[in-house]
Amino acid sequence: PKAGDPAGKEFPAWIDENTRSADTLIIGGGVAGTAAAYSLAEMGRSSILAESSSSVAPKIASSNGDSRMYRQMYSDPFFSRMQAVALERWNDVEQKTGRTLLQENGLLFYGEDTGETVEGSVLGAKKTMEDLGLDHTFYATGDEIAAEFPALAGSIGKDYQGVREATAGHIKATKACEALVEGAGDKCNVMCNSKIVALDLKNADDQFSVRATTESGETILAKNAVIAAGPWTNSILEMASLPKLNLEVWQVQWAHYEVDADVAASIPQAFHFREETGIDGGLYYVFPASATESVEASSDGSGKTFVKVGVDFPTGEALESMKGFDFDGCNKVLDLIDGWVAEHLPQVGKRIDAYCSPYTMTTDSYFVMDKLAHNCAIFAGGSGRAFKFGPLLGDCIASLLCDDTESPIALDRFSAKRDAVMIACGEEKA
Repeated sequence: PKAGDPAGKEFPAWIDENTRSADTLIIGGGVAGTAAAYSLAEMGRSSILAESSSSVAPKIASSNGDSRMYRQMYSDPFFSRMQAVALERWNDVEQKTGRTLLQENGLLFYGEDTGETVEGSVLGAKKTMEDLGLDHTFYATGDEIAAEFPALAGSIGKDYQGVREATAGHIKATKACEALVEGAGDKCNVMCNSKIVALDLKNADDQFSVRATTESGETILAKNAVIAAGPWTNSILEMASLPKLNLEVWQVQWAHYEVDADVAASIPQAFHFREETGIDGGLYYVFPASATESVEASSDGSGKTFVKVGVDFPTGEALESMKGFDFDGCNKVLDLIDGWVAEHLPQVGKRIDAYCSPYTMTTDSYFVMDKLAHNCAIFAGGSGRAFKFGPLLGDCIASLLCDDTESPIALDRFSAKRDAVMIACGEEKA
């Protein structure tokens, strides 16, 4: 400013230079947020995707990594049908971006008859596959499982049953989120390192009813908002003066193990069910060597390959937010994972790393995918099983904001108003 100019003369110009606008503000760069951007772009709608970290699918959130399972093998046929639709949409994303995002590995469900769990059950999945006429293979004993997959030698002599879907596989998680925003093209402005600190859904503006401010002072104006903030959801709802939801944050652990290539060849993508005992929630999974490409890329050239093994139960008590989240996890749970590997994959070698990731859960394990206000849609509570539906979730979220577009699936069971996710007045979590 010139000498004698009033203080702050340049501030309005700075505000103008640091104001962005679009049809829709998307808060969160995980699979739901990036998929919403993709679907909105297909409808010709512009979006600004605000992600607080340095990239979409950041390492501190739940959409990061090499692999997420896709499968039609559910105990609930609704999700089997959802997956069939989602696979068509994943194919659209691959065709549009020229990226290979899905890899068919097959998937084995095996283990004890535990009854239904958050991931279903062996016999429940078998029944759905039969009822829907989907191709599958059934194994009546642990011996049959070990004969088919020699690396699972720990199944020998066990009272196990198994069912395998040959057409299941894994999605390259981080790359899939990147591909979704790439597919959105210039319709989506991705703003990383842009933590939202204020959100007004009743902005007094004839054109833009949504006004947000980032930590660095930038202003974002939009007609609509999508909240897809994972474990940070309730903090966003609070700043928007919307009711919080009954969401839990699970600390979920996983690791990579080295293995000789000849052994790795008979390690399937698998999910193992066993009875809960103490801190052992009884749900374990393994991804084959073909699903650990980032670890392979950083290997020391020793000729070893790697598999990913993890659990689908929480370390410690469920949290109400990311406050207190321990990315180091718990050694007792790592001991359980190590023990499971030693028992079930006895030829697999040492553990080379360990991770703990956040899962945002609902108490009934169904997502929240609904409209919270006339100009605001939400996706939350992925409950560890949302990723596989990625672009279909984007279509559903977009339909909530576009009155002339019908949702491709029924959204009733994902209502934000159902008892499992509503917090009664006077009982709101701190």
